[in-house]
Amino acid sequence: MKALTFKEKQDVLEDLFKKYHRAVLQLKCLEERNFYPTIQFDTVKEKKMYYQDKGSQLNDQLVLKEELEKVIATFEFILDCLSMESKVIIEKEFIERVGKDWWIDYYSRSTYYRLKTRAMEETLFYFSCL
Repeated sequence: MKALTFKEKQDVLEDLFKKYHRAVLQLKCLEERNFYPTIQFDTVKEKKMYYQDKGSQLNDQLVLKEELEKVIATFEFILDCLSMESKVIIEKEFIERVGKDWWIDYYSRSTYYRLKTRAMEETLFYFSCL
C-alpha cells in the first residue's frame, strides 16, 4: 500500500476534524433546545401533522445526543494520547484554525513541517487504531 503524501494526510485530518466541529455544533444546538413543552397564550398556531409522535422525536434526539457525545469524547481521547508538541500543532491547525503563520514565533520552517508531519502521522495512527 502506498504511503500518503503530506497533502493527503492533511486533507484526511481536515475531513475528520470537520466531523468533530459538526458534532460539537450539533451537540450545542441540542443542549440549547428546550425539550419541555411550553404554552403560549398570545399566539394561535395551526395544528400540524407529524410523522412521529413527540415521544419518538425526543427519543431520537436523545440518541443523537449520545452519539455526538461519543464522537466528541473519541476526538478528545485521541488528543490526550498525543505528545505535547503534536497536541499543540493539531489543536492550532485543525481545531482552533488559527492563522496560517502562527508557528513563525515558535519554530523554523523546517522544524515546523517536520513536527506537523509527525503530529499528523501520530493522529492518524490513533484514528486507525479505533
